Amino acid sequence: DIRTADWSENVAPFWPAVIQSALTWKGITSLLRSGWKTIKGALVMPLMIQGYEKGLIKFTIISCRKPRAA
Repeated sequence: DIRTADWSENVAPFWPAVIQSALTWKGITSLLRSGWKTIKGALVMPLMIQGYEKGLIKFTIISCRKPRAA
């Protein structure tokens, strides 16, 4: 049993909160300690928001359930 759903509308409200938390002193120091890969990920967040607003990015959830053994 495999199901998918578009969760874009559910995820969208969290983007501004994520960016705000990253711009706090604690967020900045955490990013610096996390390393370059995490910093690069944080820097592209505004581009991901733009992509979502233009309909280029969707956030999808996939759920699976293994069938019971016979």
